[in-house]
Amino acid sequence: MRTQFLLFLSLSFLASCASSSAISTETFNEDHPPGLAYPALDTGKRMPAPKAISRLLLSLPAQDVLASRELRQRYLQGNIRMQEVPGQAGSKNYLVIDRNGSGYGFWIRSFQGTRPEITGYLVEVRGVCVELHGSDPAYAEPVAEAKRQCSVRGTSHFDSGLRAYRVIDGQPPEDVTASIAPDPAVSSAWREQYAALTASPIFVDDMNLGQLPVFRWIIETDPDQPLPVSDPYTFYNGHRAHAGFVVWNGERFENRKTVPRALWPCEKWRDYDGNLLPCADASPEGDRFIAD
Repeated sequence: MRTQFLLFLSLSFLASCASSSAISTETFNEDHPPGLAYPALDTGKRMPAPKAISRLLLSLPAQDVLASRELRQRYLQGNIRMQEVPGQAGSKNYLVIDRNGSGYGFWIRSFQGTRPEITGYLVEVRGVCVELHGSDPAYAEPVAEAKRQCSVRGTSHFDSGLRAYRVIDGQPPEDVTASIAPDPAVSSAWREQYAALTASPIFVDDMNLGQLPVFRWIIETDPDQPLPVSDPYTFYNGHRAHAGFVVWNGERFENRKTVPRALWPCEKWRDYDGNLLPCADASPEGDRFIAD
């Protein structure tokens, strides 16, 4: 069974680039962390954006999200795709995107606080470089970071990366993006070492964000060149490296090295015969960062 598990795991990594959060190939930027390459809401409804979502998106500084207020207003015209996510004490949270796929303009996930006046938000905004350099007035004056990104050969979009905000009713959004950064223990030196072994850049694993208030920073390896199991950050037998969980705790976002299984459910993998495989155990060969 273990052999079948590892063979299946290798195949799953080859397919993972087509998942909702495909690997980013950009250099890590502390001010604009990596975001979601291909987010999609398969079960979302087409409808106007909730007022709280529109108000937040339009209130953010262009220097944060790299897009003018006029462009964000354009993204909000017509219907967007939205999924309601159960929150605390029956509250409603939202997962919102203007359109599925790599051509999306914005993506937002809201988190109601334990106190009703507090809400957390994860936000990402993108735009098309060809329009940034064109005469489209919706882009207004492009910010320096958007221009820098679009100056790189082969780049088609500028991207704010994943950003975080904490909002108290009646007050401006507080930028708390620094609080969702990957574990600083996985330093640039570690990331360069992984890259030398053909591992991916660090990226977001958002597989549970549609149901739970948590995401994970990870690195994936070439299935044929796993990282050493002795490395303190590896899991799944060296095929992935862990750079921390980020959890909305009802008051704020917090970094955690481990989370309980309730916050990170077992991935549903099957062997070649179609049998459901057991959850990976808390070991270097499994997932040592899940506390069952």
